[in-house]
Amino acid sequence: MTKEEKERYEEPELLRDILQRTLAGKKFRLDCGHYVTWNHHLGNDVTIRNGNKLRIVCSLCSY
Repeated sequence: MTKEEKERYEEPELLRDILQRTLAGKKFRLDCGHYVTWNHHLGNDVTIRNGNKLRIVCSLCSY
């Protein structure tokens, strides 16, 4: 990867900030059928599968 290509990528803090501001306290059913409450200490961890269509599953179902 060239220096110019690397410079096009944002830092993880930006993504974390977007997710926290946008999703805080919201509840969702995941593609695997389980549920998640964002920013809740007992909420499921999630895995986001990147591709043509995002697939969001809990960490138990991601394997």
